[in-house]
Amino acid sequence: MEIRKIRSGEAGSIWRLLHDTVHRINDADYSHKELVVWAPDEYDAPHWVSRFIRTHPIVATEGRELLGFAELADDGRIDLFYVHHAHQGQGIGRALMQRLKAEAGARGLARLYCEASITAKPFFERVGFTFIEQKQLARKGEQVPVLLMESKV
Repeated sequence: MEIRKIRSGEAGSIWRLLHDTVHRINDADYSHKELVVWAPDEYDAPHWVSRFIRTHPIVATEGRELLGFAELADDGRIDLFYVHHAHQGQGIGRALMQRLKAEAGARGLARLYCEASITAKPFFERVGFTFIEQKQLARKGEQVPVLLMESKV
């Protein structure tokens, strides 16, 4: 497995991974309406390309297959962190998190934090995050429950 920065032309594949994972993994904890608001079925290429140019996510790949990706903001916020629905539980998320923590340490950050899905809470706890509070994330006029979690670097 290789972990590296996003390359040109990968935005659509990353969006597809996010969309499919949200709709296949998170459906146990969220309604269909919440999933559609969170991960719409329509791919907005200009939005995602622009976002990824700005956020420079890291990706985990095996050959040409995208296994997962993660973003780390300058303040330690992990905004997007996803492992392909068919590759959950294989150490990909742990490897991505180790890379994020190393990068955060190199930047001099003291903590990482995220607004995790209810579904992702056990993963984040396993990699050292603690639950702070449940929040409602406003998206397109809907409220989606998320969990504020943090970890020391």
